[in-house]
Formats: sequence, structure tokens, C-alpha cells
Amino acid sequence: MPPADNWQEPRYRLVQLMLSLCLVIRAFRSRVGAGFMGALLLLVAAVTGGCVSAASGDRPVTSTPTTSATTTSTFVVTTTSTQPETLPRPAPPRIDDGSLGSHMTRVACRLLSRSQIQAQFGGPVSPATPTYPYCQWLVGSDAFLALAVEPNTSFDTATQYVDTLETITGLGQQAIIANNRYLYFTASGTSYWLLWQQVGDFTELHTNQLVALAHEVLAHDLATQKAAPPVPGPSGPPIYFAGDSTAAGPEWAWDSYHVTSPELRTLAEYQVGSGLVNTGYFDWARHLLAVVAARRPRLVIYMGSANDGQDMLVDGTAQTVGSPLWKKAYAARIAAIMASLVREGSKVLWIGEPAMQDPQLSGYMQVIDEVCAKEAADHPGVTFFNPGSVLNGPGWTYAPTRLIDGQQVMVRLDGIHLNMAGSIFLADSIAAYVSRILSSEAQMADRKGIAVQLREPGPAGD
Repeated sequence: MPPADNWQEPRYRLVQLMLSLCLVIRAFRSRVGAGFMGALLLLVAAVTGGCVSAASGDRPVTSTPTTSATTTSTFVVTTTSTQPETLPRPAPPRIDDGSLGSHMTRVACRLLSRSQIQAQFGGPVSPATPTYPYCQWLVGSDAFLALAVEPNTSFDTATQYVDTLETITGLGQQAIIANNRYLYFTASGTSYWLLWQQVGDFTELHTNQLVALAHEVLAHDLATQKAAPPVPGPSGPPIYFAGDSTAAGPEWAWDSYHVTSPELRTLAEYQVGSGLVNTGYFDWARHLLAVVAARRPRLVIYMGSANDGQDMLVDGTAQTVGSPLWKKAYAARIAAIMASLVREGSKVLWIGEPAMQDPQLSGYMQVIDEVCAKEAADHPGVTFFNPGSVLNGPGWTYAPTRLIDGQQVMVRLDGIHLNMAGSIFLADSIAAYVSRILSSEAQMADRKGIAVQLREPGPAGD
């Protein structure tokens, strides 16, 4: 790390604050992946840049992935070249909406007004949109607020997978800010949670604003609230970038340096400690489908396997990561998600995980990447990108630095996450994949348009 006198003073004070906050974060319980860092650890990634030699507060200039990568993973797979020359058949309008039939998801949309949200976080604020398991309001161009309502759910049950950062008094029966930055609160046998998330905001807990909105929520008599009818809302941003905490840095870098036109505008979301194995904590399969149903993005980018290195119950028996039955069950889960997203009309860019510093965790990521790559190859409309192709050392080894513009630059933060320079470096590769996917989509659309014109019947008698 560069000496303190090389840092801009405000940045250095902020890093001290962030590090002190990180000391109070404990790893999630083993059910969601023991040893994985919480969201606040990514604060350092967005500010320090991993103490790279060029960390002057400006964006490091990176070369293209083909010139800066030292190895190529054998698991890099793209299905773009093998896709049939037809667009996925557009899905019919859903009979419900992004609530996927969840009554309480739609009720949540009645508990806050756009003006109340704007008073706390600014605006403009979009209409309330059910995106199971919560109601979501887009705020400005790069943020959202989410509210979930869980009746007949105790506070202990609602918070079983998280640890407390801050205890809140005077809000319902119990309330905390947790290490996933949710505000959890309980009243009259119902638990709620509120989440504010903005691209690049890894430091503030926004306690005062969230508590103020929570009081507005509790001002309603839940028993008298009726759900809004299921009406499809307006389309959202053309791209949806989602995942676990490893996605947070790349999302920030993508939004900061590559979202240069309305066609690339992105809704970014990460859920700390989440994955596809433990659906009890956060059900990504249903949430991804809900977002696609509600927002209709052209492209879904997903990066969220870091917490999936854990056993799975298969036919009532615990299966270890990498066993044949584990891989079969995990592949089925991945396949179902990919198929549902493509069926709804979205292209998918599925991003794996690079090698990790811990050998066991790294081995898990290699197994998972193999499974995801194979499933992507079997699903036209899905492209798999293994970030190890630009981040790993030889033979699937962990590499803390990469050669960028002729210099070895630190790109990893803590053995798992990317730092600021690493996030920017990876986002450059993501941008290349996105460009190819959207270009291929446009070319197929053009060809389809020509084919339709050629098939149009001429005047009678022709």
C-alpha cells in the first residue's frame, strides 16, 4: 500500500473509516458461505484501487484483454457463434407482473409513495414495480430502493443469515442495520426490510433515511392494505447487471466507464452473501425472472457464484461440491435459470469467477465455472465469460497482479474480490462481450426484418 502521504487526504480518512467498519463485520454463517467478505469490504475496492502504482484518483488506462492477459482458461465458452440465426421468440405478456403472483410483493408497493422516497434520497423516482421478493423504485439514473414485507415472520427468522452492524431503537419491536446493508424491522408479527443501493456507494449505511421511510411503512395498517392489480409496468434499463458481492466492483466500473449511451443504461444490483445454492437467504432464480418479467431488459449480466461452494441436499443426502450428484443438481439449477431468462426474451452474459487465493475455494470456483460454461453452451442466447481468462495465472492459479500497459498492477483486494483497478480491468473485457452480444442481436434482427419483407405476399394474382 502506498504511504499515507501519497494519498489525497479526504480519501485516506475515508479508508480509515472503512477499515474500522470492516472490523465489525463477521463472516456469514456457513449456510451462506463461511469466510466470504461482506459488502462493506468492497468499500476499500472502490476507493483504494488495491494500492496500485497508478492510483492517483484517475482511471488507470488498461490495454485490451487480448494483449494484457497472460493465460487463457480452458473454460471460456461463448455460444454466440453457434446460435441459430433466429431471435428468441418474444414471450407473451405475463399474466401477473414482476411479483410472480406474490400478494405481499404487490402490497409492498402500496406502503411508500414516490414523494416520500424522493424526500429522503432525491429523484426522480420511478413508479413502484413489483420484482419478487420486493417492491422496487428506481431512483435517479443509478440507484434503487427496495421494500419486502414478510407476514408471520419473526425477527430472528428474518435475520438468521446476517450479522448486526447497528441496532436501531424506537422502530417497531426490533430493528437493525445488517452487514448486507439492509434495514430489518419487525412489528405486529410482520418483518420488513428496506435496501438502498447506488452504484459506487459502498460506504454509507443511510441509516437516517431508511429509518424515516420505515416509519412511513409502519404508519400503514397492513391488514387494510390491498394489493395493486397485476399490471405490467414500463420497461426498465436495457441492461440488468446482477450478482453477489464480487459483482459490485465490476458493476461500478461498467457503469462508470462503459455506459456511454441510452442503449447501455444499466440497472445494477448485488446481494451480499447470496448465491444459487441457498435460496432461503435470497432466491436469485425467482428474482432474476421477476426482473426480466417487470423490466424487460435486452441483456442480463449475472456474476454470482462465489458463495456457491457449499454442499447441496440431493434426494435428502448432502452432496459435496464437485461430486457427480452435486454437479448434476447445480447444473439443473443453472439450466433452469438460463432457460427462463431466454424464454422471456433476454440475452444472457453469465460471468464466472476467477481463481481465489484459498486453494479449496479456488477449486470450488473451477468446478462451478465448468458447470456454468457447459450449460451456457447448451442454451442459445447465453454467453459464458470466465474472468480467469484475463485474471488468472498459469494453470488456474491465483494472481494478485496483472500486466497492464507494461506494468504489473495489483488487481485483487482480499483473495476473493477485485479492487478498483481489477474491476476496471475486468469491465473492459465485459464491455467487449456486451458489444459482441448486442451486435449479433442487431444483425439477426436486421436479417429477420429482411426475411419478413421477402415473405410478404404481393398483390392478388402475383
